[in-house]
Amino acid sequence: MENLCEANIPRPEYPRPQFVREGNSINLNGEWDFSFDDRDVGLKERWYKKESSKNFDRKIIVPFCFQSKLSGIEDKSFHEVIWYRRGFEIPKQYKNKKVLLHFGAIDYKSSIYLNGEHIGSHEGGYLGFSLDITNFLEDVNILVIRVEDPSQDLEIPRGKQYWKIEYDLIFYPRVSGIWQTVWLEFLSPEFQIDELKITPNIDKSEVIFEININGIGFSELGLFIDILFRNQTIAQENINLGFLGKIGRGKIKKVLKEKIELFHKFMHYENPNRFKFKIQIPEDKLFLWDIYRPNLYDLSLKVQNEETGEIYDEISSYFGMRKISISDFGNKSQRILLNGKPIYQKLFLVQGYWPDSLYTPPSDDYIKKDIQYVIDFGFNGLRTHQKVFEPRFLYWCDKMGVLVWGEIGNAFRYSVKSQLRLINEFVAEVERDYNHPSIIAWVPLNEGWGVSGAERDPKRGYYTSALYFLIKSIDSTRLIINNDGWWHTENNDICTRHLYPPNDSLPATLEDEIKNHKTSMEMIYLKPHQYKGEPVIYSEIGGIGYDFKERLEKKWGYGGLIKDSEGLFEKVLELLKQFDARKEWIQGFCYTELYDQFQEINGLLTFDREPKFPPHKLKERLDSMFF
Repeated sequence: MENLCEANIPRPEYPRPQFVREGNSINLNGEWDFSFDDRDVGLKERWYKKESSKNFDRKIIVPFCFQSKLSGIEDKSFHEVIWYRRGFEIPKQYKNKKVLLHFGAIDYKSSIYLNGEHIGSHEGGYLGFSLDITNFLEDVNILVIRVEDPSQDLEIPRGKQYWKIEYDLIFYPRVSGIWQTVWLEFLSPEFQIDELKITPNIDKSEVIFEININGIGFSELGLFIDILFRNQTIAQENINLGFLGKIGRGKIKKVLKEKIELFHKFMHYENPNRFKFKIQIPEDKLFLWDIYRPNLYDLSLKVQNEETGEIYDEISSYFGMRKISISDFGNKSQRILLNGKPIYQKLFLVQGYWPDSLYTPPSDDYIKKDIQYVIDFGFNGLRTHQKVFEPRFLYWCDKMGVLVWGEIGNAFRYSVKSQLRLINEFVAEVERDYNHPSIIAWVPLNEGWGVSGAERDPKRGYYTSALYFLIKSIDSTRLIINNDGWWHTENNDICTRHLYPPNDSLPATLEDEIKNHKTSMEMIYLKPHQYKGEPVIYSEIGGIGYDFKERLEKKWGYGGLIKDSEGLFEKVLELLKQFDARKEWIQGFCYTELYDQFQEINGLLTFDREPKFPPHKLKERLDSMFF
């Protein structure tokens, strides 16, 4: 039986930086048994049974997909069904605990078996899920996972994962199976914190917490909250939880009503364990999060018996006090504000592939290195393009002060099935990543992918609008671009445009911009909708190809390829000067892209993250431009 405490396992970090339980988890990354099931006979032959090890003829290193080099397999051909298997034992100190099995992400559809029993399923390649495995545990446990990833299904939110064998142009290798951390977590069987939603309100110098606590019988229970900034206590709260778990009518003590809001006020039938409360931040201790000072507050939540002192659950997290909004500064177009001040957005398009590991960053240091390059080039944010990035990536954006547009991989065929699949995953993404201060915008659709023909079919425009309202109903604190690049509807917070060579001439004025909306290659607004003064951002520009040191046989860029580093630098600077000249009405840009992707050589870094020219050279010029 494998030692679960072995050193040097890949990606050993705790995967949820905003929902950390210290010292009671076990990372299951490392070597697993693996098999392709190209004839799809595994279910019929019961490969999920404990004695089925003979069916697993390979080894794979989790959490790397089988298409990647770091997985130990590196097979990029079509394999629609794959299986994983590994054994584990529960350490003695956790024998009486509730045991959760967590998956960071499995692409695309997974069925989970433990000791020969089916214990759960999940569909969706970008977001994680958890299963309570307590009642299925034995002394020696065998975990088996069956994954289906239809290589050519265009109704799946697949983003840049190509549906052909050889990747080409703007499309890249597929990612199948486990591609984020798998881990076990051990909890009190009586009470657990299930959810934590944090909403800052800088105007009132307060923070709103929304919490769900799982359990029955809370009369002696307290929720102890500590907020710290740089190890100094800022605020503390102790809430007796006796009001929870009572289904029906009833009044709350007056002292609690001042702090706590139960949903439906005195009627709390739907979820009697969910509530929210506010904590005031002293005004002299209000330190805002922004790109220059990414101030973060540390948070500790403890569920404890007030009589005996027994601690049932303890969570550590963090949050940032910041506000993103839109305001009219007297111009004909509105401006985007961060904490009430205009913020000019200098973003990189970031697609989240690594040469040897594809979707999965090889280590935490690789994540930090990419984000640091954004800063080194003089930019202040990034657009996570056609992929949901893992929480640790967002954590480092929070820590390092980099703005983020959150996106998801789109489907490429319009149908009820593709709509439901994207909606389910995007809602889960917004819920999972709600607490990250770096995220300032959500992008559910890109360039009409998944809604092709929207200019002819009104239903597809209705769907685009519906996505805006759905996301706003879940997260009203951020901006939403309902269809990035074109085909906007009336319900949209930012007017975004895409501009690539050879057609890379910008309108001279806002008036020219508005006229251009109707004559551009793709309609910027679906009829009958039109521009209403929202901020304008060119959310894809550049795409200037340069094969640094002539390393690639197959290469592609949006325009003619540049021949040397100096030529690339001058071309980039010339383009950004055009935006600087229009900064009064264009509120930002997103440059394609930070680093090359396989055959696509549009990056300012190579795929191996080698700068094509010194980053400080561009930063020095950008620091004297814009605002």
